[in-house]
Amino acid sequence: MIRVSFVMEQHLGHRTYAQNLRRYTAVDPRLEPSWVDVTYFESGHLWERLPLPKGLKGTGRGVRQVRRGLKAPCDAAFFNTQVPAVFAFDWLRRIPCIISTDITPIQYDTLAQAYGHRPDRGGPVKTFKYRINREVFRRAKKIIAWSQWVSHSLQTDYGMPPDKICVIPPGVDLDFWRPAPRVQENALVKILFVGGDFERKGGKRLLEAFRQIGASRAELHLVTRDIVPYEPGVHVYHGLTPNHPELLRLYQQSDLFVLPAEAEAFGIAAVEASACGLPAIVSRAGGLGDVVVEEETGLLLPPGDTQALKQALDRLIRAPDLRREMGAATRQRAETRFDARTNARRITDLLVEAVNR
Repeated sequence: MIRVSFVMEQHLGHRTYAQNLRRYTAVDPRLEPSWVDVTYFESGHLWERLPLPKGLKGTGRGVRQVRRGLKAPCDAAFFNTQVPAVFAFDWLRRIPCIISTDITPIQYDTLAQAYGHRPDRGGPVKTFKYRINREVFRRAKKIIAWSQWVSHSLQTDYGMPPDKICVIPPGVDLDFWRPAPRVQENALVKILFVGGDFERKGGKRLLEAFRQIGASRAELHLVTRDIVPYEPGVHVYHGLTPNHPELLRLYQQSDLFVLPAEAEAFGIAAVEASACGLPAIVSRAGGLGDVVVEEETGLLLPPGDTQALKQALDRLIRAPDLRREMGAATRQRAETRFDARTNARRITDLLVEAVNR
């Protein structure tokens, strides 16, 4: 049995990823796992009373959480993402480490405007950060890319060899996220959108396309943290946390999942939809292209194209047989690619291999 410290960021999608990994590694007899939650938040510390910028305080919190968590003896470490791995730079030489990530720093800088992120301008600071990140990736025994999109950046932007990279997407609990018989309340097609950041996830563009389709043909169900004004045919849901029973019910009672994201790293909601047997319309943004297979499990659109989105909606609203065929195919794809239990086992295999090499 090997002792592994799992150092896990706790942002929205990453929190679900950590929960699933914790659940399935707990029952693997090969591991003795310990967990370090990196929240970038602490109260009561002297650091909090200093007149420092918010970003610098968050970095300081993260450093303390990672360094404190790694004091427990371990044979290997697993980092999600490379950011906490930077905080444990020296550890990457002491013990075998694996890094998992849904986006590289260069990709994040490319999407900076959509994420409200301010990238560093050219100069010594940007060069230094790039070299640190590249060295962190180089020191890792393996890098787990959530998607082919990330794998490509690791190779082209950071010079990582293909055999160092394993594409293992985050999975979901397929026993929980599963299709269910639909309760047919009316003849309207139910369209589901799930995205906390309404604008970045394409919610505003979806509303524009829905208005052109008309509330006489479909219902639009929006799960988001943002405020959306009332209009006919639109239903808004707030406060639905990951794995919430009401969220599951919405997936199971919908006919079509739509995520026309302007920018996206991966999009775990699209995986949940896939597991529930929902055909999907998504944009070719980030890792979403790994979730949906064009014309087989759904439709892929260029980001920012309202007219293409309207046409895709119109096509699938008119084609119930095609929706059913795509729904069956997407559940099958979830079973082969997005099973959290199977993917956790693959990660454990890599950790055991890294320690025993």
